[in-house]
Amino acid sequence: MGWFLSGTLIGPAFGPFIGGIIVTFKSWRVIFYLQTALAGLALVGAYFLLPETAHRRKIDDLVGLPIKKKAGVLASMLNPWRVLKLYVYPNLIMVSLAASSLVWNMYSLLTPIRYVLNPRFELTTPIQSGLFYLAPGCGYILGTFFGGRYADYVTISWQKKRGVRVPEDRLRSALPFLGIIMPICMVLYGWSVEKRFGGVPLPVIMMFVQGVAQLFCFPSLNTYCLDVMQGAGAEVIAGNYMIRYLFAALGSAFVLPAVEKIGVGWFSTISAAFLAVSAAATWSAVIWGRKWRDNVDVKRRAKRNRKAGAEGGAAKDGSRKAETATQTNPRHGGEKDIV
Repeated sequence: MGWFLSGTLIGPAFGPFIGGIIVTFKSWRVIFYLQTALAGLALVGAYFLLPETAHRRKIDDLVGLPIKKKAGVLASMLNPWRVLKLYVYPNLIMVSLAASSLVWNMYSLLTPIRYVLNPRFELTTPIQSGLFYLAPGCGYILGTFFGGRYADYVTISWQKKRGVRVPEDRLRSALPFLGIIMPICMVLYGWSVEKRFGGVPLPVIMMFVQGVAQLFCFPSLNTYCLDVMQGAGAEVIAGNYMIRYLFAALGSAFVLPAVEKIGVGWFSTISAAFLAVSAAATWSAVIWGRKWRDNVDVKRRAKRNRKAGAEGGAAKDGSRKAETATQTNPRHGGEKDIV
């Protein structure tokens, strides 16, 4: 999981650095040529190097069905409500909030680097400001090697203590990074830039450390979602990504106006507070997540049973009506007319 997530995080960190090199020495149009080539390479690699691993394909559900029934099944597969309805589970809401705070922090940190750090350190070229993106990028790479392993270690340790495996124990590995390390990094980064102390090393170190910390959080959050929703893994991950990147868009949109209005120090403090709140939400999922899941499952089973009972009752009523009609009019029962 850590290796998979590193790809989604390293790109936004190293992309601006590579873009800075390109626009310094070449035309900005070269960026789009490079993106096209990378997309083509990814397509070829996915086709030849990623074999199908699903034990049962969705297309198998359509075999032998009439056209009208196939259309109904396809509509249910494409219905976005399948994703949204999972968020009746409070534990999934808490974990999505945590993932959203991480992505908000990431994009609100990376988006304004050129506008915030260039005047602070009197940088004059895109390649100079692009170098600052290497700090979180290297942090993401380093975190890839340890984040997932640490989450597994914490889960196994709690399993030995309890004698049973509880999915919520995996979330414990993210708490110190989400609630302590990353908020501290954000506050120090913001106010060192705002108040001009610490020089270049302090904000660079803070960006690096928070990059490492993010990769200690994401694997446990994503794997937890899959653990508790094994029958709906695609839906729960899709919903989680939908929510987190909504916050990424909001962070990217609001960071520059907010920095101009209240300063990078206070905006970083707000981001740190968001991280702390999401850590509290994750802690609540650790404590009460199992109870929340059981309560929702009981309600959903009861609802399904009531629906099945209502459908069964309707079928019985229809059978009784048909039987009564047959008894009232024997000719419909298949008897011959007597002449």
